[in-house]
Amino acid sequence: MCISPGSNPHFVALALVFSALLAAGCGRRSTLVADGNRSQTLHVGSGGEPSELDPHLINAPPDYHVIHAFFEGLTRLDSRTTEPRPGVAARWEVSPDGLTYTFHLRAGARWSSGDPLTADDFVASFRRALSPGIGSQYTVLFKPVRGAEAYATGKLTDFSQVGFSAPDPRTLVVTLAHPTPFFLALITGNPVWFPVHQPTIERYGPFDQRGTNWTRPGRFVGNGPFLLKEWRQNQRMVAAKSPTYWDAASVRLREVHFHPIDNPDTEERAFRSGQLHVTRFVPNSRVDAYRMEESPLLSVAPELTVRFITLNTARPPLHDPRVRRALARALDRTRYSSRVLRGTEAAAFNFVPAGMPGYSPSVTVTEDVAAARALLAEAGFPGGRGFPKLIFSSEAGRFTELVEAIQETWRSSLGLEIAIQKSESRTHWSNLQLKQYDLGFAGWNADYPDASTILDLFVSGGGWNFTQWGDPPFDALIAASAIELDVAQRLRKLQAAEARLLEQMPIIPLTFVRRAVLIHPSVRAWARNPLDRPDFKAVWLAPE
Repeated sequence: MCISPGSNPHFVALALVFSALLAAGCGRRSTLVADGNRSQTLHVGSGGEPSELDPHLINAPPDYHVIHAFFEGLTRLDSRTTEPRPGVAARWEVSPDGLTYTFHLRAGARWSSGDPLTADDFVASFRRALSPGIGSQYTVLFKPVRGAEAYATGKLTDFSQVGFSAPDPRTLVVTLAHPTPFFLALITGNPVWFPVHQPTIERYGPFDQRGTNWTRPGRFVGNGPFLLKEWRQNQRMVAAKSPTYWDAASVRLREVHFHPIDNPDTEERAFRSGQLHVTRFVPNSRVDAYRMEESPLLSVAPELTVRFITLNTARPPLHDPRVRRALARALDRTRYSSRVLRGTEAAAFNFVPAGMPGYSPSVTVTEDVAAARALLAEAGFPGGRGFPKLIFSSEAGRFTELVEAIQETWRSSLGLEIAIQKSESRTHWSNLQLKQYDLGFAGWNADYPDASTILDLFVSGGGWNFTQWGDPPFDALIAASAIELDVAQRLRKLQAAEARLLEQMPIIPLTFVRRAVLIHPSVRAWARNPLDRPDFKAVWLAPE
């Protein structure tokens, strides 16, 4: 009897587990992992259903886990050192004043359609990413480029005045408004710097319009080491080795299958039954067991990632900083870290992740329940009386224990009744983006190893500032830090900006991530790195 997974997302993940048992019952002793090892087909969990493959529009964690298989920017991330390495650009020069970067593209760089990839493609892609019509959330990452911010906000309409030019098909020149020492790291980390294939997009609609669905199988054109072969919603996404990739000879995997399992328990069972080579998560309840067994399958590594609660400050009573500080000071982060998260995440008393190069916080959050109660009473809610019943939004299947622990803390310590609403990953992040929430569980993986990658998020009107909080003093500090060349002075400005965030508390820091995953022994060259950027190009599978 042959059974294929249905379209209901609640049953798809479990079908991965049961399919192995059914296959064994029909005489097949193989598993996806065993078959994959023989065919160089990697099976990985993506943490949920990806919402989008357009690199200028992606907005959910599963998107970031898959996108690097399909696109490549001017530079690539060294998956071990996090240093920028040549990508589409074989080499580059920087002018003595630090304002001009000249990139020389590879002669063999091509799109998956076979078309040559040129400097004009990059210029057109950057124009699209900055276009007010496309509404990318990541335009803040173009701020160092001359004229980019003005173009993104509509103050400048002539794109020729923006600091991108292509003097010839293989030369791209980027001119900055001010020296930016971390510029190469900046363009390496985030997909908004990836090129897109203009002829393909325009085949299905305007170049700078959302929703044209050009990223579907049969339409998709990328330039990465893999191309999109299949995308069955809530079942799997298949990336096949691209024969047109400039370095195809070094890609050893034939395919990568991304499985959108958003429940860590289901994902862990799929791993144990031989259906996954690598998980995206490990259930908190299972971490201690793997540690006690000293299992070589468990890998726990620190990341430059902060988890936090984002607060919709346009909704009363969250518009009052006293309420926001009360919610923050009532928490017990150390207990959450040790007991709820089993030590896989560290308590965070500030926003910039521990281990960020060249940065240390000047102030931190002080947990004090008595002070939290006093703040709440000062705001007009003594003992929680009169406080409206707010909704705490989170992703279904993930962080359930942590979210419930926070809910209970607010109830027992402050007398607040906060409801929990769980949604699948892409719905949750879409709701945050649309500001359709009260309190939301969120987080940010650093795009590059500099404190600005976290703090820049919360400037007024920023694409990832879901809080609706705007603060001129904070904005001024961020702007000043961006042009400060003195290292010590820049650190002080960034520290002052973070201190302002902690004073106003539009977001509440929770934890710094030490991500736990399970990795099958057959997987080779799977490098963990603090930016959480998988390099599928380097991975290969050894026989069991």
